[in-house]
Amino acid sequence: MQTRLEKFDYVDGRHRYCILRLSQTLFGEWCLEQAKGPIGAPGGQESRAYFLQQQEAQQGFDARRDALLKRGFVPLPVQLGLL
Repeated sequence: MQTRLEKFDYVDGRHRYCILRLSQTLFGEWCLEQAKGPIGAPGGQESRAYFLQQQEAQQGFDARRDALLKRGFVPLPVQLGLL
């Protein structure tokens, strides 16, 4: 599961993105990845959190997404490439 969120602040001229990705590792754990940074400028951060169960990972995903929505981020549709 993957979600891309963006925030455009036209007053300050800051445009930011955040990508949340939930996937299962080779060892059966669940990994919640978050990548965020400015749009069109160098820099950014990545973080990962590992969970033993999918339900815990889904709750973490939902909590981070909801926190970003409260801060003014808007979800954008992500088009995945064909295999």
